[in-house]
Amino acid sequence: MASSSTVLPPLSASTHLGQSGHGAHAQPAPSLPYARDEASTSQPQSAYGYLAYEYEHEHDDEHDFDEAEAESGAVLQFWTAKRHRAGKGKSKADDEQAVPWRLRSRLKTVNAGLFVCLNLGVDPPDVVKTNPCAKTECWIDPSTMPSNKAIEAIGRNLQQQFETLNPKVRYKVCPDSPIEEMKKVAVSLRKNAREERALFYYNGHGVPKPTSGGEIWVFNKSYTQYIPVGLVDLQDWLGSPCIYIWECSGAGSIITNFKQTARRRDEEARQAALAGGAPPDPLASPFYESIHLAPCAANQVLPMSPDLPADLFTCCLTSPIEMALRYFVQQDPLKRNISSAPNDPRSRLTVDMVMRIPGDLKDRRTPLGELQWIFTAVTDTIAWLSFPRETFMRLFRQDLLVAALFRNYLLAQRILNTYHCTPISHPELPSTHNHPLWDSWDLAVDACLAQLPDLLDIEAEREAGRNTAPPLSTYRPSLFFAQHLQAFEVWLQHGGVASNKLSLRPKDRATGMVPRSAPEQLPIVLQVLLSQAHRLRALILLSRFVDLGPWAVHMALSIGIFPYVQKLLQSPAVELKPVLIFIWARILAVDKSCQMDLLKENGFNYFAQVLSPATGQPLVIPNANEHRAMCAFILAMLCRNFRAGQQACLSIQLLDSCLARLSEEDWLLRQWCLLCIAQMWADNDEAKSLCMLHGRQEIMLNALRNTSVEVRAAALYAFGTFLGASAAPADVDDVRGFGGMGAQLGISDRQQLEVEAGLAYACMMNVKEDGSYMVRKELVVVISCAVREWRGWFVAAAWAYYEHEACLAASEAGSDDTPDVVSDALAQWVATDACSPDEHSVNLTLLSSFKSMFETLLDLSVDPHTEVSAMASTVVDYVVALLLGSAFTRVRGSAVRTMKRPVSSRQSTAGERLGLGNGAPPALARTDTAVSGAPASSASASGSMKRSSSVAGALRSLATMTGLSSLVPAESAEAAAARAQQELDTPRGAHVEQQESALKHYRSPYPDASHTAILPERPGAARAPSLHALGVQYRSRAGAAGLGVLARSDQTPVEAVAVLEALVEEDMERLRMRRLRGTQAGGDADGSLSNNGLARAHDLGLGMVAKEVKDDVVPLRSGFFDWAVEYFREPQMKAADAEEPGSVTYNQQAWRHARNEAMVEASRANEAYASQHRWDAEAGTLHNDAWPLQLAFHSFDPYLAVSDDADNICIWDWKARRKISKFSNLNVAGSSISSMHFINETASSLMLTASTEGSIRVWRDYDVPGETALASTFRAVSDIIPVGHTSGVLMAWEQQKGHLLVGGDMRVVRLWDATMERHIRDISTQAGSNLTALASDEPDGNVFVAGFGDGVVRLFDKRLHDAANVVLRTWRKHHTWIQSVHLQRGGQRELVTASMNGDVRIWDVRAPDAPLYEHTVHREGLQALAVHHGAPVFATTSAPTPHATRQRLVVHGFADPYRPAKLSETHINLAPVLGGQRPLGFMPSAASLVFHPVEMVVAAGGYDTSGNVRLYRCRVPEANPYDLPNGHA
Repeated sequence: MASSSTVLPPLSASTHLGQSGHGAHAQPAPSLPYARDEASTSQPQSAYGYLAYEYEHEHDDEHDFDEAEAESGAVLQFWTAKRHRAGKGKSKADDEQAVPWRLRSRLKTVNAGLFVCLNLGVDPPDVVKTNPCAKTECWIDPSTMPSNKAIEAIGRNLQQQFETLNPKVRYKVCPDSPIEEMKKVAVSLRKNAREERALFYYNGHGVPKPTSGGEIWVFNKSYTQYIPVGLVDLQDWLGSPCIYIWECSGAGSIITNFKQTARRRDEEARQAALAGGAPPDPLASPFYESIHLAPCAANQVLPMSPDLPADLFTCCLTSPIEMALRYFVQQDPLKRNISSAPNDPRSRLTVDMVMRIPGDLKDRRTPLGELQWIFTAVTDTIAWLSFPRETFMRLFRQDLLVAALFRNYLLAQRILNTYHCTPISHPELPSTHNHPLWDSWDLAVDACLAQLPDLLDIEAEREAGRNTAPPLSTYRPSLFFAQHLQAFEVWLQHGGVASNKLSLRPKDRATGMVPRSAPEQLPIVLQVLLSQAHRLRALILLSRFVDLGPWAVHMALSIGIFPYVQKLLQSPAVELKPVLIFIWARILAVDKSCQMDLLKENGFNYFAQVLSPATGQPLVIPNANEHRAMCAFILAMLCRNFRAGQQACLSIQLLDSCLARLSEEDWLLRQWCLLCIAQMWADNDEAKSLCMLHGRQEIMLNALRNTSVEVRAAALYAFGTFLGASAAPADVDDVRGFGGMGAQLGISDRQQLEVEAGLAYACMMNVKEDGSYMVRKELVVVISCAVREWRGWFVAAAWAYYEHEACLAASEAGSDDTPDVVSDALAQWVATDACSPDEHSVNLTLLSSFKSMFETLLDLSVDPHTEVSAMASTVVDYVVALLLGSAFTRVRGSAVRTMKRPVSSRQSTAGERLGLGNGAPPALARTDTAVSGAPASSASASGSMKRSSSVAGALRSLATMTGLSSLVPAESAEAAAARAQQELDTPRGAHVEQQESALKHYRSPYPDASHTAILPERPGAARAPSLHALGVQYRSRAGAAGLGVLARSDQTPVEAVAVLEALVEEDMERLRMRRLRGTQAGGDADGSLSNNGLARAHDLGLGMVAKEVKDDVVPLRSGFFDWAVEYFREPQMKAADAEEPGSVTYNQQAWRHARNEAMVEASRANEAYASQHRWDAEAGTLHNDAWPLQLAFHSFDPYLAVSDDADNICIWDWKARRKISKFSNLNVAGSSISSMHFINETASSLMLTASTEGSIRVWRDYDVPGETALASTFRAVSDIIPVGHTSGVLMAWEQQKGHLLVGGDMRVVRLWDATMERHIRDISTQAGSNLTALASDEPDGNVFVAGFGDGVVRLFDKRLHDAANVVLRTWRKHHTWIQSVHLQRGGQRELVTASMNGDVRIWDVRAPDAPLYEHTVHREGLQALAVHHGAPVFATTSAPTPHATRQRLVVHGFADPYRPAKLSETHINLAPVLGGQRPLGFMPSAASLVFHPVEMVVAAGGYDTSGNVRLYRCRVPEANPYDLPNGHA
C-alpha cells in the first residue's frame, strides 16, 4: 500500500462545498459575536457598558430619555470615538513584521529520475549484513522471485509509491543503470525540466558506501566494476534547481561535500558574471539552494533489523501511513499490549493485520483515509511550530511533491532516531522526533487500531456471507479534530487575548513586547476545513482568530488559508456566508494584493449578491447590515486602483446596489457603500457618467446631511474622487489625481462646467460649518479638485474678493475715490455680445459660487484644527500664487498692482504660522489678509480688514495668507526679549504636536531647487540666447534663494474684463482638450498646446500649466479611505475592556461609579446643613503662575482647572494643592479663553474650552503632562455683531443630551450636537444687545436661560422651533449688564440672576412678574456670582475698584427663596498692582468664582494679580469617606 500527501488537498465544490448531510435548514446560520465599538460609530458611548442604550439619529433635535436611565447614572460619553483618539500611542504589536505568504517564485517538480542500484544477489564489499537482516525493497522481498523480475517489480512499486505523492510528475525508473545511462537520463531530466525542479533518487544498497569525498557508486555496462560518480558531474548533468534523495548508508558525507562544491561553483559563477559586466540573473537558481534528504550521517549505517524494510527511509518518505502503523505496533509507545486483557482487541494486533487496514487514502471517511488526513495535520503543525516561517513557506507551501516529502521526512526523523540513525537534510532542519504532537498522533492511531480486529472480522463475515452490514458501518470516526478544535477555542478564549507584557520570555527590542505565541492548532484547523462535519465550526473559530488583529491575519495567510477560503466562494451553503464574508474582510484589510484573486471564477459575485437588494430571497443571516457593509468594503478594495475590478463591478450594476443601501439605517453600511462608489468611479469616466443619470447625484448629496460623521466624510470622499482626486493608496506616489469628471461626452462642455462647479458648491454649502475636523478635511480636498480644474475661475474669484476687501478698507479709512474695478469689469463682461443674456447670468452665478468657495477656503485656512488649516492654506497659497502671476497685476486701479511680489527666500506667512521650515513658499511680511486701498506712499501698505459678519473673516488678519504683503514694523529688543521669555514659560507639548501635524499636511506651491522648471519653447536661434538667459535667471533664483517667482516681462496695462474673459476661456479650452482626447480622469488631460503649455508674453491667461507654482500641489489627497480601512483591522468580536467584567478598565469604572454615587449621596445629605452654616473655613490657596480668569471644578476627581490671560490652562489637585499639568489652549494671538467645562466626568473625562475668537476645543489626557492632545475642535461662532464691550464666547454644556449651547456677541444662540458633531439650529435671542450669561436646565436640558448686556433675562425652550414662541419668559428688572444666571436643579426651579451693579434676584420661572427675592449685595458693584449645583447656596464677590486692597466674598443660603440668609462674609486681601491701580478696561470674568458641583467647596480668583486662587469650605458634620488627597482613579 502507498500513502498520499499534498500541500492543499483539493476542494470539490460539489462534494465538499455543498450543504451538510443534515440539510441546509437543519443547521442554523452562525451568529458571530460582534461587539462593535459604539464610540466609533457616531453613536454616544455609555460610561458603563451595562447602562448603554440605543441612540436613534432619526429622532428630533432633542432626544427622549428614560427617567430611570437618568437616575441610574447612565451618562453618555462624547468625543471618545476612534477619530478623536488620532495619534494616541498606537501600539505596533499588532503590526508585527509579516512574512510574505505569496511565494515570489513557485518552483514545481516536473520530472524525476529513480536510480536503483541493487545488483540483487551480490552484496557490496564494504557492507557486512546481519543474519537475518532486512530484505524488502519497496515492500517486495527479492528472494521470493528471480532477480530480473524482482528488480522490475521493485521499480514499478517505487514509481507507484512516488506517484501517490504527486501523480503529475513524470517518473523515470532506472534499475541497476550503468554510468552512461545515468548520465543520459540525468541530462534529459534537466533538458525537459528547463527552469523547474527535477528529482534525483538514488538507492545504493547494492553498491559500496559513498566515499569520503561524497562520490557515489554505479555500475559499468557489464556489471563487473563499480564506477564512482563525482558530485561535480552530477551538478553538471542535473543542473539546478534539483532535489536529491539519498537512500544509502553514510549519506551524510554526500550532503557535506555537495554543499562545499555548490558554494564554490556559485561563487565562481557570480565572479564570472561580474567580470563580464553582466548583472547576475535573478532567475538563476544557485546549486547551494538544492534540496537534499538522507537517512543517516556520514559515519552511520542503515538499520538491518529483519522486522524493518531495507529501504526504511524510502518507505517513510513514500508510504508514511503503513510505516507509521508498523512502527506503532512494533514499538507500542502507549504500552497498551503489555497490560491488555485477553478480550482487548489491542492484544490481537499484528504487523500483518495493520497492513490490511481497510479504506482508501483519498477517502477521509474510511480508517485509512482518516489516518492520512490526521497525519497530514500533525506533520504540518509540527513543521509550522518548529521551523522558521520562511523555511516553512519554501518547503511546505511551494511544491506539492517537496511538501509531501518533507512532511514524511518528519516521520523518518522519528523512526530512524529510534534505530540510532540521524536523518540529514539541506536546508538543515531541527529534529522533531520528540515533538509533543506525536503523542496526539499515537492516540489517534491507537483509537483506530483498537477497532481494527473487529472491522476485519466483520469484513471476513461479509465475504463468507454471514453478515450483510455495510462496510465500515461500525467504525467510529476519530475525535482528533473535534478535540483540537476545542483546544483552539480554549486558546481563543484565554491565550489569544492574554497580555504579553508580563511574560518571562525574551522581549522584542523594537516593541518591548513578548512575541506572540502562535496557537498550536492553527494548521489543524486548516485541515478541518476539508471536513463538512466540522467546517462551519472551524470557520467560526478561524474568524475569531483573524479578528485578533493584523498579526493573526498574517499568521493565517502564512499557514495557507487563502486557497481554501477562495475555493469556498463557490459554495452555495448559506450558513458559510457570514464567516466567509468576515474572514475575507479581514484578509483584504491587511493584504490588498488579493484583487486579482477575487476576479478568478467571478468570486466577487459572492459578495455582490449579498449587497444587492435585488436578490430573490432576503439575506437570512444575523447582523445582515454588518455583513453587507463588509461586502461593500471587500468590493471597494477590489475596485481600488484596479481598472479590471471597476469594470467587473460596473457590469453587475453594483453602483445601483450601493445607492439603494444608502437608505439603510446602519452607519457602517452607508459609509462603505459610499466608499465603494468612490472607488468604482475613481479615474473612470464611464462610471462617472452613470452618476448623472436618474437622480443619483441627489441621493449622494443627501448623504452630506447624514447624522453620522463617517457617512458625511465618506460622501465627501466620493465627491472628491468624482471631481478628480486620487483614490490610490497613500504609498503609491506615481498616481496623481486631476481631470475632474474626465471626458463626459454625453453633455456639453458648459454643462460639465456647471456640474463640476455645482457639486463642489453643494458640498461646501452642506458641510462648511461641520463640527468634525474629518469632514472639513474632506471638504478641502473636494474644493482643491475644483481649484485644479477651474483655476482661472478661482483666480478671478480671488481677485474679486481682494478688490472688494480693499474697497471696504478704503471706505472705513474715509477714502471715497477708490475705483470699483470689479463692478466695472463685470458690467463690461455682461455687456459683451459673445454670450447670450442667459449665459451671462450663469457666468455671474458661477463667479459668485467660486468666490464663495474661495472665501470658505480662507475660513478653513484659519481653522482651529491644524490639519484642516494646513491643507486649506496649501490651496489658498496655490490660488494666490496664481493671482500674483496673472495679468490682473496689470489692471489699472487694481489693488493687486500694489502688492509687493515675493522675491526673498523667506517662507510664506501661512507656512510660518503653521510652524514650517524649509521648502515653504516665499514669504511676504504682512499683518492682514486684505489688500490695502491706500496709496502706495502711505506709511502702511495695507489696512485692517474688518468683516463684521464673520469671525473667521476677522481672524484672517491674524493668520495671513501668502502673497498679500505689507511691511511689519521692526520688533524692539525689549519686546523680543519679553516674547522669548513668554515662549520659554509656555508649555510646548501641544504646540509641537500641532507643528508636526502642519508640517505633514502643508505643501508649498512654490518651486524649490529640486523642482523641474518648465521653460518656454525655443522658437528660433535668434531668440535662443534671451530665452536661455531667462531660464538661467529662473534656475539661479530657485537654487540660490531656494524659491523664486518668474515675473511677466510684459507690464502693459490691460482691461480687467479682458483678463477675466481670457481666464474663463482658458479653463474651457482645457476642458475641451480633455474631452477631445477622451482621457480618463486622473490621466494627463492638460496637454501643452504650444510653448510647453506656458502663457506667452502677450497672453492674458495663466497657460495650460502653471509656471510660477508647482502644478502637482492640487488636488490634495485624502487619507480618509485608509483611515476607514483600519476599522476592519481592529478586533470587533471582543467586547471592549470597559464592558468585560473583571478587566482592569471595568473594575476601575465600577469603582469610580461607586465612588461617584457615594459622593453624590454625601452631598445630598449635607445640602440642608450647608444652606444654614458658615462657608469661611479655608481649604487652601493655589499659587497659579498667572492671572486666573476662569475656574472649573471636576465633579468627582480632585481637579481644579485654572485658565489665565496667557492662553494656558493649569490642572491642580486642589486637595493636595499640587499642580498636575499645564498646557496651552492654542488660541489665536489676541484671543483668550472665555469658557471652560469638564465633560464626561463619570468615565473618560475631557476638557471643553471656548475662546473669544469663536473656537471650541476638546482636550483629552489633560491630567497627563506632555500627553495632552486635542480630541476635537471646531469654530462654533460665525456671525458677530459690533459691540462696545465684548462678552466673548459663552457656552452651556448638557451632558445628558450631548448638546452644546454657544452664544456671545451674536443675535442667536447656536445649538450643537456632540453626537452628530454638527450644528443643529440657531435660536434667535430677540435681543438688541449681546448675550452675557448662559445657563442650561440640567439634567433635562429642555430649556435654557440667557442674560444680556441691557439687563434683560430670557427663558428659551429648545423644543419649540417657532421663533415667535421659543421665548417662554422675559424678565426686565435688571438694568445693567447681566453677569451671571443659574437655574437651580430640583426644588421649585429657582432662577438666580445677578447684574454688575450688585443686584441679585431670585425668580420662580413659573411667575415672571416679580422676583421672589431681590437685594443689592455689593454697593460697589458685583464681579461674579456662583450657585451651588445641589445646595441652595449662592456666593458673590465684589467688583474691583482702582485702589482696592480687599475684596468681599459673601455667601448666602436660600433654602427659603423669599428670605435668603447671609451665611458668611470673607475679606480677601489683594496683592498691590504696579502703578497703584488696575487697568480701566478690565472686565471681570463671571467664572472667577465657582462652587464645587458636589462637595461643599467654593473657589475664588480672577482679580488678584498674584495669581492666587483661594478655596473655602463649609464644615459639614461628617467627612466624605472619599475625601482623600489621592481619592481618584
